[in-house]
Amino acid sequence: MKELIEFINRNFFDISYFFLLGFFISSFSTPLAIFLGLKFRIIDLPKKENRQKIHKEPIPRSGGISIYVSIIFLFLILQKFNLQFVGIILGATVLFFGLLFDDKFGLTVRQKFAVQFISAFIAIFTGTQFAQITVPFTDTVIKLGFTGSILTAFWIVGLINAINIIDGLDGLASGVSAIASFFLAITAMYKGHLNLALLLIGLCGSLVAFLIYNFHPARVFLGDSGAGLLGYMLGIISVVGAYKTTTLLTIALPIFVLGIPIMEVFTSIFRRIIHGGSPFRYDTEHIHYRLLKKGLSQRQIALVYYLLTFILSITGVILAFGVK
Repeated sequence: MKELIEFINRNFFDISYFFLLGFFISSFSTPLAIFLGLKFRIIDLPKKENRQKIHKEPIPRSGGISIYVSIIFLFLILQKFNLQFVGIILGATVLFFGLLFDDKFGLTVRQKFAVQFISAFIAIFTGTQFAQITVPFTDTVIKLGFTGSILTAFWIVGLINAINIIDGLDGLASGVSAIASFFLAITAMYKGHLNLALLLIGLCGSLVAFLIYNFHPARVFLGDSGAGLLGYMLGIISVVGAYKTTTLLTIALPIFVLGIPIMEVFTSIFRRIIHGGSPFRYDTEHIHYRLLKKGLSQRQIALVYYLLTFILSITGVILAFGVK
């Protein structure tokens, strides 16, 4: 803990600057995203393909534009112009435009997964992947080789879909992602990874500003492009952080921080399979929808998710702080 306090004291200006910068960029890019969503009819209709949605009025699902603009600006200001940086940005760009096309016109499940895996492997082939794991409290190092690339791809794609799954109620995915970004930033600070910490704290600031427009009653939705991009970035950054410290507990940290969306993925797949359906079939049986049917409001459910994410994150951070 002493190391963390010293790190924050040394870099307090940069940390504050990037949070405010992310907030400032998103404050301008989110109204732009709403305008573009309305102009180009990237709209989430209350009823579509025989699905009755929760919202009553057409709402732009173009929030991904704001997230993408924020991420690009934050990366440019960090000035990490190396192969890994280019790969992460290129992968994010492929994912964003591919899923933005889905928000506008719709893609099949196979096409969505193709876009997601392509973006993941772009980052992997330019240096972002699990390469080895050091077992805690021992000197044992496990080299992952090609297996590391496959695990990384499934980890990134899994988080893309995990964030997308919880993006069913106003402010849910963006708020959980903001908390996750903050706690991953705290851990990056503790480990001394300044660039990771600044990027994450900037993303947190962006999401706080975005929540002004996305919290119930929402004026804009993340859409698949926004939720997917958040999952991609949190997955990518957690891989980079784990690669630098290469311990099992550090890899486990994002599992705690993103525990709710990850749990939603597994429970959704299991539920759909036991009911004899496709694990990729859309339904409204996610935990947040069930809570809504029980009578909780969208705001109450969002706050419950924020609290649970906070508790899980504290647990993950305590574990990570114990890893040297």
